[in-house]
Amino acid sequence: MRLRSPRRVFLVALAVLLVLAIPAGVLALFQRGFFSPQQSLSSTPTAASLAANLAPVEYVNPFIGTYAGKASAGIGGFAGGNVFPGASYPRGMVQWSPDTTNGPGGYHYNQPDMHGFSLTHFSGRGCSAYQDIPFWPTLGPLASSPAQVASYQSGFSHQSEQAMAGYYSVSLDATNIRVNLTVTARTGFAQFVYPASKDALLFIDAGGSANSDFDAGTGVQIVGNDTVSGSATSGHFCGSHNTYTIYFAAKFDAAFAGFGTWNGATVTADSRSSNGKQSGAYLRFDTTRQQRMQVKVGISFVSATNAMLNLEQENPGWNFEQVRQAAKQAWNEHLSAIHVAGGTSEQKQVFYTALYHTLFHPNIFTDVNGQYLGFDQKIHVALGYTQYENFPGWDMYRSLIALIALLEPKAASDMMESLVMDAQQGGGGLPRWEVANDNSGGMVGDSDDALIATSYAFGARNFDVQAALQAMNMGASQAATLAGKYHPREGLDDYLRLGYVSTRFTGSAAITLEYATDDFAIAQFAKATGNMPVYQTYLQRSQNWKHLFRASDGYIVPRNADGSFVNHYMPTSEQGFVESNGLQYSWMVPYDLPHLFQAMGGNAAVVQRLDAHFRQLNAGPLSSYAFMGNEPEFEVPWEYDFAGAPARTQDVVRRIVTQLFTAAPDGLPGNDDGGAMSSWYVFAALGLYPEIPGVAGFALGSPLFPTMTVRLGSGAVLHIVAPNASKSVRYVQQFTVNGQAYNQPWLPFEQISQGATLHYTLGEQPHP
Repeated sequence: MRLRSPRRVFLVALAVLLVLAIPAGVLALFQRGFFSPQQSLSSTPTAASLAANLAPVEYVNPFIGTYAGKASAGIGGFAGGNVFPGASYPRGMVQWSPDTTNGPGGYHYNQPDMHGFSLTHFSGRGCSAYQDIPFWPTLGPLASSPAQVASYQSGFSHQSEQAMAGYYSVSLDATNIRVNLTVTARTGFAQFVYPASKDALLFIDAGGSANSDFDAGTGVQIVGNDTVSGSATSGHFCGSHNTYTIYFAAKFDAAFAGFGTWNGATVTADSRSSNGKQSGAYLRFDTTRQQRMQVKVGISFVSATNAMLNLEQENPGWNFEQVRQAAKQAWNEHLSAIHVAGGTSEQKQVFYTALYHTLFHPNIFTDVNGQYLGFDQKIHVALGYTQYENFPGWDMYRSLIALIALLEPKAASDMMESLVMDAQQGGGGLPRWEVANDNSGGMVGDSDDALIATSYAFGARNFDVQAALQAMNMGASQAATLAGKYHPREGLDDYLRLGYVSTRFTGSAAITLEYATDDFAIAQFAKATGNMPVYQTYLQRSQNWKHLFRASDGYIVPRNADGSFVNHYMPTSEQGFVESNGLQYSWMVPYDLPHLFQAMGGNAAVVQRLDAHFRQLNAGPLSSYAFMGNEPEFEVPWEYDFAGAPARTQDVVRRIVTQLFTAAPDGLPGNDDGGAMSSWYVFAALGLYPEIPGVAGFALGSPLFPTMTVRLGSGAVLHIVAPNASKSVRYVQQFTVNGQAYNQPWLPFEQISQGATLHYTLGEQPHP
């Protein structure tokens, strides 16, 4: 459509402002306001609304997201969170949780049998991972090798389970054994309550990791009559070549009545050691007088000595309830960063469980003495910071990192310093999807660029900024750069030469869009840190998305190395995309929406297209509708704001929040991916979303709860007040910031960074 000259000039000016991403300029992106300006309103929450809430930790329901029960066409055919219900500590090393499967998450609510309680898990990932060193209590006689897991599994009842933040408990039907689990940051604490028996058994399966183990580096040693130590070497996360070794040291409060080991099918009584990928130890106890047996387990990625040191320093006593309450208190302190009042009990369960899930990863990787194993397989000491690992970059950069930086800038800064150390120890580049001290090369894009830039923009700046920029630049501009076993950017030669990644690479169009977003983030970070030449280079490169936009049909289309677009292109095909299709991924230019919308035919056409897109909310990667169960769609509901239709953002986001997220085992619409999905929900409930990577600010929706108080990491407090907010009352009628009428659907972070009150009056119909 040919535009009249004045309107064309206006759109070009808007596009330039957005590309530069100056916060003041972002306000000018919108052709009409959030709503009509109104008078200032009172913003004081009532005492009655605040008094109605329990402590945040009491609302956590760890079973939410453990069941892929909704018949939604997700990546695996069903919608499910792949989270685990077991005992964990905020960003702790240990996640002691029951295993019903070696599949993603380790626990599926609909599966009737358990076979172990392993020490490590990855929350919400769509691939098998970790589940190292499972413990399993049972009763003798020992009829076959414990390596044959199916011989010893047990049914259980959900009625016998208890799960809460920092604690898990269950009764095993086959043996009537009660299992109670709790944790510290680096240790686990278990109580196994047996029936009276002279043949109570406990298996410790060194070779029981989800993706199997290697002969080298896997084994157990029984020390004296109350200690077992050992290690497991595993990896192959999502089919990659990554490896890791985890060490453990277990101390018991009762002497062994007998013991032995196994290696594959061979069981050896009285043996004190066994090595190999199918090795483990069995312990026998006499529970005729004392039915309760307790064990404490420390882990480390450095050594068994450090595992024992972690155990001795973090959990020196034998008071299970004290440790359980300490874990609960740690969770409550983290969850209390956001206080919600009003709403229903179910809404609070969903909200606080989502916030809980955002606090699993990345994980503490340093031992109590500061040591950690680097990407170079050498022992390092983290001086003045905590080393973190397990960064789900492709998932995390879209909203999780902004939430961490907002609430815990110290943790976010330490995470960025951790990435800098990984780059320096692993070949110069940033790891793409990290597992322990190795790069799995998972997913696509160079997403750590956006993690670093977004953290810095939201105020997490206590890390080596210049070293970070050097690593970002190396990975983005030097094709030979390594990050562990993988290059940060596959297809980089294409990208630098052609301006896009060609179809020679699987997922080429998605890769191109991710790299362009990463380049925009690098540009913002370089500008913020004073490096204007790097800023100019990457700002220009961020426009590479245009090389794949085909005006004739209005979509991002994969392109061959000879410059031609693919033949017979279907927007609903996954060809050229990753866990998505061209119709869904074409929206993924969050930093340059004016240019994108202009190319799509203007705002009116964009709103119409978005309306069609959201007729269904979670239709899967092959559909012509939205797929909110996966990360590439996270920013799309907020794009109405940028097209002059903020009421549609308010409506669609509320539909997603209330229809796809519920307080039930099937209450997550897709893989939680280390808390990424949950972080989207937290922001959506707040009515804020960090739409533009590397830029500190929010697209605005409407709050779910009448009162929400956010304690920012700086110490400032953000009050969000919407007295009549409810499931059906979602449309903004009036809005003030610190008592002043505000009429834009973009809110720069600087407006609230020192504390603020956002006051909403909502209605059941859009404001005229």
